Amino acid sequence: MKITEKPTIGITSSIVSHNNIPSVNLHERYIKTIIQSGGIPIVIPVGTNEMSEVWVSLCDGIILSGGEDVDPYSYQEHPGPKIQKTNRDRDEIEIELVKSARKQNKPIFAICRGVTMLNVALGGTLIQDIETSIPNAINHYQQAERPEATHEVKIEESTRLYRIFNRPKIRVNSFHHQAIDKLAPSLKKVAIAPDGVIEAVEGIDESFLMLGVQWHPSELTNGNPSMLRLYEEFINECIK
Repeated sequence: MKITEKPTIGITSSIVSHNNIPSVNLHERYIKTIIQSGGIPIVIPVGTNEMSEVWVSLCDGIILSGGEDVDPYSYQEHPGPKIQKTNRDRDEIEIELVKSARKQNKPIFAICRGVTMLNVALGGTLIQDIETSIPNAINHYQQAERPEATHEVKIEESTRLYRIFNRPKIRVNSFHHQAIDKLAPSLKKVAIAPDGVIEAVEGIDESFLMLGVQWHPSELTNGNPSMLRLYEEFINECIK
């Protein structure tokens, strides 16, 4: 495929302090995996809400990346005692990106924080801290290295995710303490952890792709090539 025929993928980012200077931040692994899957990555910074429609129009698909906690204010709740760093400006721009992507029928792939943000953008709510909210919760914030899978997820049949992996259970890595609580009306759960935490969602409307996973598949592609299929599925939808 010629480079001019490859889809352009917008990836959201956050802001961190680098040498005491506020800087745009995105793990490089997202970039490398998009290139490996046949896309051309573009980093979307935290900007103004008005920019979202332009960014989406410039891209063939949007990835909501990982990062800090979602601000409870974004889903009309008060912060609990275990809430960690948030970025309200990032929440707002990602909510607008989801709205614009749906309006323009552009595929959305949401990863880790991204899947919780997708749920909030579509009207859902979150568990602010799994450990203090779910009895007998498993460890969802592993101490193992990022490329290591540490817990199992069960995938529901008759879903896109099941067709991608072609098996009912997979092992994933895990770096989150928040999770989906009330599911947004336009989403359906398609995979759960052993403690019942929602680990993946898909859009009910199958006319365009909305897919979200709670793990970081880009970190697992070297040891588990099947994880690359998630990105390839997304890229193929963006080509359409």
